[in-house]
Amino acid sequence: MSMFDAIDMGEELNEDDFGSFTTEAEGLKAPRDATFCVGHDNIESHVLSLINSGNIPHALIFSGVEGIGKSTFAFRLARYLLKNGVGGSADGGLFGDTPPPATSLSINNKDPVFKQIASGGHPDFLFIHRPIDERKGTPKNNLDVDTARKTTPFLRKTASDGGWRVVLVDDADTMNRNAQNALLKILEEPPKNAILILICHRLGNMIPTIRSRCRVIHFDPLTSDTLSDLMQREIGESLPYEERQILSFLSDGSIGLAKTIIDTGGIETAQQIISILEQAPYDMTEIHNLSNSVNKDEAFKNIERFFLKMIEAVIFAKAQNQSIQTPLTGIKFDNDLAFWLQKYEAMKAHFSQAQFSNLDKKLATLNAFILFKE
Repeated sequence: MSMFDAIDMGEELNEDDFGSFTTEAEGLKAPRDATFCVGHDNIESHVLSLINSGNIPHALIFSGVEGIGKSTFAFRLARYLLKNGVGGSADGGLFGDTPPPATSLSINNKDPVFKQIASGGHPDFLFIHRPIDERKGTPKNNLDVDTARKTTPFLRKTASDGGWRVVLVDDADTMNRNAQNALLKILEEPPKNAILILICHRLGNMIPTIRSRCRVIHFDPLTSDTLSDLMQREIGESLPYEERQILSFLSDGSIGLAKTIIDTGGIETAQQIISILEQAPYDMTEIHNLSNSVNKDEAFKNIERFFLKMIEAVIFAKAQNQSIQTPLTGIKFDNDLAFWLQKYEAMKAHFSQAQFSNLDKKLATLNAFILFKE
């Protein structure tokens, strides 16, 4: 994401922007288990129109920042297609009368198709994702060519019930050129009633020949109301107003990032930094106390995230001649746009060097405050 893809900096958030928090806490689920997908009604309407007109593309790219519901929506679409067959909407299926127009992609979570996809046992659905690094126990950085090659033979098989075959590729933008080239054959000669869905967080990483053969659907970041509702489902209680402001500011409309920020103490870190920067001169004792508490990668990432996001917001505001966004209103940003552009590059280089060289996180945090003050 570029620094100018953030939330509208000219729109001040207020108490009403965060909704009433009346939703019962349900907890967020993995995309394959999710029973709802909020914030993308316009996209669902568009996809339903494609279904009802019989014009579903053989390949789709769902593009947008990470953690906003692209995979959840993809599983929702896959379940619908595999439930209703090539006939389109529910209640008609393959052999009944012409079904009425589809009005929702939702299917009951008790339905066998829902359960089969959730368990990975549906014969006509393949979920491809980055392999696990056995040594680290975490996903590898890239989706390799051998994994990508599973797509073509699967889609060329005949569906078990004569309906759809669906392949969903998560983190498709992590494929290198060889892996992406492995998909070209199936895109150039797509089988009937087969659909390939690619989840991309960085569309620019996809080669032009892939993009040109897919229908690209862009997902917007979640609004503050939607984000707040989802966090209410997750934590079971409403956050204080000031914390909601910080979360909305830092998360860029991504529920995945919002959850990470909460789980790693990112809101508390942001509050500490804001408190320090609102003072003149800075309280060095507070800075040292904060620096001494940064002993994990997640904590240091929150430091980096706040400083870079803060300077992005300042740059956007000065470029648009707008006021500084809440929660930064108590901090002075007296210099001009050119100064903050240079400050952003210097701060970004500082954090990159700290990560690359595995520098002491406490010292790197202290130096971030010094660099910001210069």
